[in-house]
Amino acid sequence: MPGQISSAVDVQEKILEILRQEGPVPVYKLAKSLGLTYGTAQWHIGRLEQRGLVYTVKIGGRRYVALKDADPFTKITVEDVINELKHNISAYGVEPQTPLQEALERLKNKAPHLAEALRLIAERKYDGR
Repeated sequence: MPGQISSAVDVQEKILEILRQEGPVPVYKLAKSLGLTYGTAQWHIGRLEQRGLVYTVKIGGRRYVALKDADPFTKITVEDVINELKHNISAYGVEPQTPLQEALERLKNKAPHLAEALRLIAERKYDGR
């Protein structure tokens, strides 16, 4: 069948080719473009990671795959990061309508990095900087 990917090596070469052309790509998009299940795509990506050719990073609820020397931040949006922040703080019982002081108290011991991020954003906004 023309265009059919016949072996694991062929699949992995195609993944590398796509990454060279498009840069960092969400795993689901890569799987879809190759006609693979998400799990199968992950397996092939794992083999490429073992060979030191690619790496993955999870941002904004999506896992991106990139060539070892590529910067995934070229494809990740601010919206992805904001959604990931909202998802992470809600895992600690902090919702968008939670008063900031209460949110900082909830986060300070379990997720100090999130507490610090919220504090810095608030200071910039309300200190007139």
